Amino acid sequence: GSGNINTKKKLSFGFAEKLAGRLQKINFSAMADEREKGQQFLLLQVWGDRRSFQDFRLAELDSLARMHGINEPIYDKKDFDETSPFLMVNLPSVNLARQIGQRAVMLKGLYHCWGQGNNLKECLEATKAYIEKNKEDCLKNMAGDTTFAININGFGRRYSKKEQEKIIFPFTQLGFDAKVNLKKPKSSFWVLFDHGHCGKDKPATKVFFCLKISEGMRYVVDKYSLKTRPFIGPTSTCSELAFLMGNQGQIRKGSLVLDPFVGTASLLVAAAHFGGVCYGMDRDYLLLHSKRLKPKAKKKDLFTNFRHYGLKDPQIVCGDNAYPPWKGKEIFDCVICDPPYGVRAGARKSGSRKAALGKKVGPVIAEKYGRQHVPSSVPYPVEDVMTDLTDMAARFLVVGGRLVYLLPTVGTFDPETLPQHPCMRLVAHTQQALTGGFYRRCITVEKVKAWSAELKVKRRDKAKEPEPAYANVKEKVFMSKSDKEALYEKKEDYKDDQEPTTKKRKLEGADEKR
Repeated sequence: GSGNINTKKKLSFGFAEKLAGRLQKINFSAMADEREKGQQFLLLQVWGDRRSFQDFRLAELDSLARMHGINEPIYDKKDFDETSPFLMVNLPSVNLARQIGQRAVMLKGLYHCWGQGNNLKECLEATKAYIEKNKEDCLKNMAGDTTFAININGFGRRYSKKEQEKIIFPFTQLGFDAKVNLKKPKSSFWVLFDHGHCGKDKPATKVFFCLKISEGMRYVVDKYSLKTRPFIGPTSTCSELAFLMGNQGQIRKGSLVLDPFVGTASLLVAAAHFGGVCYGMDRDYLLLHSKRLKPKAKKKDLFTNFRHYGLKDPQIVCGDNAYPPWKGKEIFDCVICDPPYGVRAGARKSGSRKAALGKKVGPVIAEKYGRQHVPSSVPYPVEDVMTDLTDMAARFLVVGGRLVYLLPTVGTFDPETLPQHPCMRLVAHTQQALTGGFYRRCITVEKVKAWSAELKVKRRDKAKEPEPAYANVKEKVFMSKSDKEALYEKKEDYKDDQEPTTKKRKLEGADEKR
């Protein structure tokens, strides 16, 4: 239940941290033995316009690779095409590829590539050469007691049954001798075509023949949808984004996870699914105790969500991140949050309005008010929210731990304007385009060295330095179109933000067709 963490819980921090570290070392040492030589795998990623989360694809993949002990690049950036869902990666083994694939949210399927080409003929020849070279391994999935099926999937084009039969037949002559099972085959082969977006009348530019290894973690999007959740609020994070942030934070079983702006705990639900030991904090006493939303209805709170999904309850503290209540240092493996920035929920911190005006304020008499006292609050500028968050994470994260948070921006965004701390290093920043030139960005920062009192976060000199794109977001969102255009270095950048990429590409495809 809600309340302060007792002494026993404080002592459990260090034990859980050591246990998670030992489990991590065991798993990673086993994975290291598998890295004899790389193999080519094909990713079929989730694709959409800029209003979706397609910009998260590479950042999530990099984080999962690092989490599984792969520090070297697994793909060539030249091979990545924003307009295509296909990406070729190089991974040490099938088992490691399966572990990464089953954890990825922006992944529909992971395939072991046996052959590829610019057309069907080249792909068939490359597949034949691969089978001859690796005959012993390939026959395990093609002959004997196993069952198989060959399927067709085209990006940008659909194939009729007759076309599919014509495509599949040449591949069946490459040595397949097992029984066919179309519903539940042990070995599922796929012929994948890339025609490009709106490429119905275009020939395929790439063709792949692959053995399916695993599917992605797309099932969590529906399972943990806000529509199925008993307790939500106006700022609850959608399930897809919550799990993406969990992967960015590299949350695994035993990780100590903190959300300092917990709200309805949408992010901690994703963290608990990954096996994290969850802690949350929020200054809104009424929200934590379910006294704000539908007070006359049957009582539901954030713990109801965890019990609804069969997850372990988090430990919740009513506190203010501007004045962190945590004792000690370097205890959390991940800090993940969606800070308030004033658009839907106003950002406030504990403080006296009289003191802000320079008036004298007396101390709170504990004997008079006791536990029923609700401290007064003052406005909390978004820039100060992000700066205090970075400072807190630098102090209480373990070395190698990650801070993952959402950042609203309007105007040209420069990563150099993010709060800087000597202990922290920017890993990735991804974006989701909303309406009116409004972006929601996911910032991932990693702690690279131990904290000490003399290391402090760098704060902007408001008199000399220009304000960043995330300052005063609420005012910028409701600006006129002309005023918003002035916030961008190039006016066409703002215009592009207003038009969905999918619609734009459809128009381009129609022009080419004409």
